[in-house]
This record gives sequence, C-alpha cells and structure tokens, in this order.
Amino acid sequence: MYRTLLAVAVAAVATLTVVPAAQAEPLLGSVTNHASPSQTDAYWTPERLANVKPAPAPARTGGAPRVQSTDGPPVSIPATKPSGDFSAQASVWNTLGRLVFTNPGVGDYLCTANVVTSNNRDVIATARHCVMDIATGKVFSNFRFAPGYSNGNTPHGWWNWRAAGWRIDDKGPGGDNAFIVLATGGNNGGHVQDAVGSSGLGFNWGLADQAYGFGIPGSTNTAVWCGGKPYDGQSGGVQIPNCNGLSGGASGGAFLVNFQSDQSGTQTASYFGSWGDSYFAYYRNAALEVYNGATNR
Repeated sequence: MYRTLLAVAVAAVATLTVVPAAQAEPLLGSVTNHASPSQTDAYWTPERLANVKPAPAPARTGGAPRVQSTDGPPVSIPATKPSGDFSAQASVWNTLGRLVFTNPGVGDYLCTANVVTSNNRDVIATARHCVMDIATGKVFSNFRFAPGYSNGNTPHGWWNWRAAGWRIDDKGPGGDNAFIVLATGGNNGGHVQDAVGSSGLGFNWGLADQAYGFGIPGSTNTAVWCGGKPYDGQSGGVQIPNCNGLSGGASGGAFLVNFQSDQSGTQTASYFGSWGDSYFAYYRNAALEVYNGATNR
C-alpha cells in the first residue's frame, strides 16, 4: 500500500505549480542549449546514430538504506493521453524512448528517457549520468530523443532539446536524477507530450507493493521491462529484486508504480544501473526542485 498522497489538482494537462520547502543548500545544476535545431539535426547523421554506445554508469558508492518518503509530503502528478486522440492509451511503450547525446571529446552515447507530465508539455525524465559527469562537472551536449523507439524505428520522430537540469546535492547513485526540456519537434513539429502522452510523477512516495522497471538497452535495441516488490536500497535508492534485462543503455529508464490497464503509471525513480539487483534513484524534494525548474521552462 502507498502512503497517503498529497493530491495536486490537475486535470488532463492542467497547470502544475509545486513548490517544496526552502532548501539551505543549492540542489540543482542546469544548462541551456544554444545550438540551432538545424545544427543538431546536421550532427546526428545516420552513421553517428548507428554507432552510439551505451553510457557507462558511474561508480557505486555505499550508504545505508533509508525509508523512501522522508523529505516532505508526497506529491502526485497524473499521466496524460496524447492530445486530440481520445481512443489513444497513455502507454509507457509510447512515452519511453531512446536518448542520444555527445560527451564532448569522448564520443556519442545512448540512454533511455521517459516523457513525464509537465506544464510546457516538453519534459523527459532520465538519469543524471546521461546528462553530465557529476565527478568532474562536465556537461554533455547534442541531446536528442525518440519516443517509442524500437530497432531503429522512430514512429513519432525525433525531438531536440532546449534545456536540462540535474541534482547536485547528492553526488552518489541515489542522486542520479535529471530532467531534460525538449524543443518542439517530431513528425508534426509539436510538443512531445501532445504526441505520445506522458507518465505521471510521484515525489516522496512510500514503497509500493509492486513496481516495474523499463529501459531500452543497447543490446536489445528495443524496450524491455521487469517487475517485482521493491525494497529500500543503499545510498537512498530503491531496488527491484531479480530484475534482469536492464543492461547498458537502459540508464535513465522509468521506475513505475500504480500501473494501469492502459499501460500508464506513475514514475517515482530513474534507473541508475545494476547493483546486485536493479537500482533506481528515488524522487524526493531535490528531484522535485529540478522538475519544477523544467516543467515551467
């Protein structure tokens, strides 16, 4: 059972304004894209896309498990369906997608990201290590996202980016949260949330009885999932036991609870990598602060 949720009044894609308690220390880092869409489009040639490699996960640092919902009241933001298509489902198989990016001077890499509900209808959730190197402060570039990606097929097209934000308060695996703000794009030149719908979001939630992990590993080149009863992991994360298949490239994938018959759910963590069992960085107040910066961008 979940702990009692603090409802945030939203209907469909209603405006969301969520302000957490004031923090004494900086919680987030951010970057704005100054490259034109044509420059990003020109960079991602078919050859570069064919040669992207799974992003390596950063080092796993130890730390005692902790109860998940201790930073503030729970916050809930609902999933949405694609705009204008009342027969469509808010399926994670549409919202989950491939994220590609450049580590300047090193190479091009791939991760996973998921479209989540936002005011601007442009936000995707991913892992911090898919956006920047927390150990050095180096920020990546050329972010591009294709929801519904499978075996090279991009049914909805590609979206370029306009900004990104990430946690800096916790440099360990439990702080591996980031959100990217996309530009309009895709096949119809619109907002990504309008095109494919979005997963809901939950911050400061308690552990669910059942959770599912989703990602697009480089080895399968298509979405995979696993499920089980989650438990508190080290360094403030949450883990799913015997959760196989989320290999390199699944980083940034979605941890979903409250899974519905339309295959939508509520994302409460982002996939970091394997740590015995699959490990996800949980969404608390610091992640909410990053999200607040992204949703109103």
